[in-house]
Amino acid sequence: MLKNYIWHKKGLIYKPYHEYQGWTDHAMAPAPIMYDADTIRVYVGAWDENKISRIAYIDVDSNNPAHVKQISPGFVLDIGQDGCFDDNGVFPAHVYRHPDGRIFLYYTGFQKLDKIAFSNFSGLAISQDNGNSFQRVSQAPVMDRQDEGLYTRAGTSVIYEDRIFKCCYSVGSGWYRIAGKDRPVYEVNYIESVNGIDFPKRGISAVKADLSKEHGLGRPQIVKLLGKTMVFYTRRTLDFKYFMGCAVQNGTNWQRHDEWLETIPHGHPGEFDEQMVYFPAVIDTGKKIFLFYVGNGYGRDGFGYAELIYAAG
Repeated sequence: MLKNYIWHKKGLIYKPYHEYQGWTDHAMAPAPIMYDADTIRVYVGAWDENKISRIAYIDVDSNNPAHVKQISPGFVLDIGQDGCFDDNGVFPAHVYRHPDGRIFLYYTGFQKLDKIAFSNFSGLAISQDNGNSFQRVSQAPVMDRQDEGLYTRAGTSVIYEDRIFKCCYSVGSGWYRIAGKDRPVYEVNYIESVNGIDFPKRGISAVKADLSKEHGLGRPQIVKLLGKTMVFYTRRTLDFKYFMGCAVQNGTNWQRHDEWLETIPHGHPGEFDEQMVYFPAVIDTGKKIFLFYVGNGYGRDGFGYAELIYAAG
């Protein structure tokens, strides 16, 4: 079925630059949701001058995302308290509208460490006002350190189906020495929750990294698309290149189809995505299906999109 559809690359949407105090640049890890019938709200990680991210949003036209409608007047989620898992940055993992109207914003929190560079775990904030403001459910992560993920247990995304939250997330407990620098190794796991807040200590492996050519599969996005359950994810290869991939669920297995995203290639020299196409996030508006992604520098040069087109019968 996938071969009947192709991703048509559309280009840059927006490059933030000194939007306001605390937002110097970057639109990292876009996480879209339908705000209303005419508007897609895209939550992003907004960097300050110290490379610390907070969460803001950019509203775009649901028919033509290249048309930016407005930018959030301030952050919808700030960094956590000193000493907490998210005291050195937060960025969106996934945003999901619950059937009861609440909006769940899963986010990744960063904390600097001494003997290793950092750890990141999943937090959750919930909105009661259609995504204009969020309140943390806890100062602690909803996905904390466990044996399956000693340094990384983050990038949580969910769909609500059969009265249960079905979730994909990143796990990592190791480091890969590449060109004299330690790089985190992480992969995609699957887990279920009755309420989207409390999760078991261990999930099951969904998509494993091929350590002969890549060291990280990150920020997975589980979605229902074309009648299938899919997961989109980032790929970090051993030659320091940054791509996107996806896998399709088949029973308890997930089959990789990274080649499906090859129609969203790196840009030409001088373009915003010359060096990087990263952090995929798919949304079905009911009329069109879009994939948002960031360009160079994890979104330093802005974020763009592609549209899914029916190609053959």
